Amino acid sequence: MNAADPAYRLVQPYVTLWVAGLAIVVLGLLVLAPGLAAGDAQSLPGLLVMGACVGGALLCLGRLVIEIHPREVRWRFGYVGWPAWTQPLAEVAGTQVVRTRFLRGAGIRGSSQHRFYTVRPGGLALCLHLHDGRTVTLGTPDPPRLAAAVDAQRRAG
Repeated sequence: MNAADPAYRLVQPYVTLWVAGLAIVVLGLLVLAPGLAAGDAQSLPGLLVMGACVGGALLCLGRLVIEIHPREVRWRFGYVGWPAWTQPLAEVAGTQVVRTRFLRGAGIRGSSQHRFYTVRPGGLALCLHLHDGRTVTLGTPDPPRLAAAVDAQRRAG
């Protein structure tokens, strides 16, 4: 294993965003298609703007990638590497498997003290308790495995 390779890596598609993006494109086509067929000059720019907005959202937020490296936890949304975060393992006091509420939604939520990152509304997550009292919660379908990877790297580091 290369030193740059993560000890643990999980890629989760943001299915809700993909479905919503597809629905927006389909609805946009249904609304703008008659104008395009009639030669309406304003329909094409509207279609292009809609496609660019949906495509941009999917590029920046279309998946969540969580990686455990020897000295840090890294996570990012999308396919372009931004937005992205890093948490040094030395600052992690402990981990806790939690169940999130469906109504809390998905995406990037919370305050600077209690931040939440997930691609699924509701479900399981791993909460990282930091020495300074902050928490970082990462949505994952297998939090015990993620916790084991975090704990193993903390012990090794």
